Amino acid sequence: MSDRYAVVTDGLWRKSLSAIRALGKNGFHVEVLGDSLFTTGFWSRFTDRRTLSVTAEKNSNLFGKKLLDVLHSYSSKRIPVLFPMEDDSLRWVVENEGKLRGLCHTLVPSPDAFNIAADKERTLQRARELGLPVPETFSPNNSDDLICLLRDQQRNFPEKRFIVKPTHGRGSSGLVHDAQLSRMDWGAHWARHGRLVIQEKVPVEGRGVGVSVLIDMSGQCSAWFIHERLREYPVSGGPSTDRRSIHWPALLDWSLQLLRSIQWQGVAMVEWKIHPATGIPLLMEINPRFWGSLELAVRAGVNFPVLYADAAEGLPSTAPPGYPDGVRVRWMIPGDILRFLTEEPTPQRETLMEFFSGLPGLSEEWDPMDIRGSIACVICPVVSALNPKYWKFIFR
Repeated sequence: MSDRYAVVTDGLWRKSLSAIRALGKNGFHVEVLGDSLFTTGFWSRFTDRRTLSVTAEKNSNLFGKKLLDVLHSYSSKRIPVLFPMEDDSLRWVVENEGKLRGLCHTLVPSPDAFNIAADKERTLQRARELGLPVPETFSPNNSDDLICLLRDQQRNFPEKRFIVKPTHGRGSSGLVHDAQLSRMDWGAHWARHGRLVIQEKVPVEGRGVGVSVLIDMSGQCSAWFIHERLREYPVSGGPSTDRRSIHWPALLDWSLQLLRSIQWQGVAMVEWKIHPATGIPLLMEINPRFWGSLELAVRAGVNFPVLYADAAEGLPSTAPPGYPDGVRVRWMIPGDILRFLTEEPTPQRETLMEFFSGLPGLSEEWDPMDIRGSIACVICPVVSALNPKYWKFIFR
């Protein structure tokens, strides 16, 4: 058994379970933080220690205090690698890296780099400065300004469709597609989600492509992986529920150019959308953390969690591992199920038999080496769905 240790925050999410499994299979002792007994990662056979903790999203100060208590419980001979899995957890780590020095190994960006990557408006501005293709975007100063800009664009360019999105946000939370909201509703939406931008909507037929990378302390790319979205939920735009591995060297170059321009280190996924009329990839955003489709990369042979641990501990890097095209993984519970149930019937939609084809092997929840964790992937989301605080991740 290895004497390497890891602490994984936000154990509820599927990417966290992927990291737990990947680390455990490679001999790590894994401790998981979660905010309830129904945290999915708690039930994996590869989890050695379970710690109840408030999430950083709910209370960053209490989260930080608990995290420091956990890290202080390790001796100097077994310093763990810290995996902050969600935006708010990562933000706390980035802003408090000095408090963590000597307690854990991390590989996170500077506060300036993180703030650019976490802000869609600033990300697109940096991309424009580099000459990278981006969707037409407008930055209103307030909700009244947003209404005027949106009406002007809809009046002057009726053939175009526009989407309103928060500058800070995750997945499809806060997105408004082609809506005609009242002044009061726009004001409430701004108050709830913070600063908003207006963006020309790339038609839903456009392919979504994610470029995932790991950049080490020296600025070298230690690993990379590219996938295309096949399906997503909600179908109007949201997290992918079905994806497969591809190669696209030009997009990798553009993504690294963008990240290196802000002196990034750590993991990130750069999201692109291919305009179906022009074939031009347009930058959507940077996910400045481990991403929801992490399991696909791991199954394809790019074990980002272990590679991240190696880089965080300062171990010598090797050539980025290769991977085959066409590896496919589906997020079934509840993602692809909800997608299938809510998608309008068309001749292109798969049949029920096609929907179940390849299961359970294609499901990212299923792991024959972790039956207990696989069962938890069914039970924990069902229990979580009873709690209104998680509804925003289901009813998008």
